Amino acid sequence: RITDRRFRDEDGHIVLAVQAIDRLRVHNVASVPGTYLCTDVQLSPEEELMRLYFDKALMSSASYLSSHDDSAEIDGTNGALPRPSAVSGAARAAATADTFRVRKFEYLPIYLEEKPKPPSSANSLQSSVNDSNATKKIKDAIRKQNEAKEKTGREYIDVIQLINYDAFAYSSLGDADSVTSQALKTYWEHLAKETAPGSSTEEDLFGGSGTDSTSSSFFLPEPSSSFSSPPRSLESTEMMEYHVWCTLDEMIRLLSMAAAATIPLPSQLLGLLPKRSDWPHEFVLEGYAKSLATSGSSIGTAFKSPFVRVDQITSTDSSSYSPLRRAQRLSYAIWLLLDGLAMTGAQPPAPPRNEILNMQTIEQ
Repeated sequence: RITDRRFRDEDGHIVLAVQAIDRLRVHNVASVPGTYLCTDVQLSPEEELMRLYFDKALMSSASYLSSHDDSAEIDGTNGALPRPSAVSGAARAAATADTFRVRKFEYLPIYLEEKPKPPSSANSLQSSVNDSNATKKIKDAIRKQNEAKEKTGREYIDVIQLINYDAFAYSSLGDADSVTSQALKTYWEHLAKETAPGSSTEEDLFGGSGTDSTSSSFFLPEPSSSFSSPPRSLESTEMMEYHVWCTLDEMIRLLSMAAAATIPLPSQLLGLLPKRSDWPHEFVLEGYAKSLATSGSSIGTAFKSPFVRVDQITSTDSSSYSPLRRAQRLSYAIWLLLDGLAMTGAQPPAPPRNEILNMQTIEQ
């Protein structure tokens, strides 16, 4: 999602700041001659989020079995159970529905406006016959500094890097159980329809062979990697999240001592800090987060909004927002800081971008 933009009059470029909000898997890229590329895309929630709904997906398959013709072999077991890829697809449908349910809370709307350059101060810096030699030198130095800024585009408003949460939207979120149950119901209804005897799409379901971009199937091939790794519990993901925050806190303290200055941390990122009682004694980020939360500070550069401590908002109804989604948001945003470290030559270097994009879990 675009979070900010700025214009460069000198060459006509528009600089955009964007933030990832979901993982996508691309299927069946095709070129329409003389026009554009056409493809099917599939939302690809991390494995931990899908596992939240795996049991519910498996239980809900009973409604599919009761309405399905038992004589049809959909998985080589005479219809005894839906094959694993079908249940995996159902869990994906539920996780995706929940993603859309909480999106208005996770992403505060930003309205992009034109950002013209401020009025030029060139006229006020013109030397006058009444100026002393010292004044002329000062005006000349300021004029040269301003010219250098214009060449680098520094007088544009800086882009912001991260989207803030919308605290006021949390109370209006739909019921998680109702939303995911409806998604599962819709999924199984379409599956029953497409696997009915004589259906032209029956052979294409969940498999990679025989599908093309013109298929009328409701389903896309289910990735073979779904749930291929050992199950990751909520506790293990939260422990990794804890480790990341402790390491980040230590890194900021060491950099601050080395630079003899305060190292800035995006306030939107700090809002993801879990509320825990077991932070190390020297942990300083908790104090920063509490200070921002109690002061009612507004954060952001061009677009101001209230600081949101996610755990503080969701504590009113913890069932409406899983801690895994907070950890997922951190897993997307933390690379912003690691990219900055990579430019300093820090070792070991961060993984290459394609490796990051191929990560299947939040914990990775």
